[in-house]
Amino acid sequence: MILGSCGTDKNKYPPEPFLQINGAYVYNNGNGKDSFIELDMYYRDGDGDIGLNDGDTLPPFNFGGTDFHNLKIWMYEKKNGKWVKPFNALANPPDTVNFHERIPRITPTGRVKWIEGKLTVYIPAEPFGLKPDTVKLQARLTDRSLRRSAWVESEVLILKH
Repeated sequence: MILGSCGTDKNKYPPEPFLQINGAYVYNNGNGKDSFIELDMYYRDGDGDIGLNDGDTLPPFNFGGTDFHNLKIWMYEKKNGKWVKPFNALANPPDTVNFHERIPRITPTGRVKWIEGKLTVYIPAEPFGLKPDTVKLQARLTDRSLRRSAWVESEVLILKH
C-alpha cells in the first residue's frame, strides 16, 4: 500500500523572521526643525511566532533579559567620519541610545501560521536632549523560538535642529 499526500505547504515562508526597511521619513515641526523620524518596516515569518504575551517573563524574555525586546532598533550618529552609537548620559545607568520595542503576540489562529505585515516606529529627532545631525537606524526582529532576522539599515538621514 502506498500513501501519499497532496496540497500546499501550510508555511509558505521559512521560519526565520524577515525584516525590511521600507523607508525612514523625517518630519519637520513647521519651524525649520525636525521633530521625529518615522521608520516603516515590513516583516514576514513562516511559522508566525512573532511577539510576546505579558506573561512571557521567563529568561530570556524577562525584563532586563537579552530578548525582553523582540524588535531591536539602534541609532547611529556620524561623528568625525565614523558611525557611533550616541551615548545617553541621562540614563540610569548611562547607556547608548536605543529604541527597542516589545511587540505583542500576533500569531494567527488556525492551520496556516505564516504572517506578514507592517511595523511603524516613531523616533524623536532629539532623543534625550541629544542633537545628532547625521544618523541612520538599524533594526532586527527576533521570534519566540529565538530565530533572528538579518540586521537591516535605513538610509542616511540629515536632521535639522
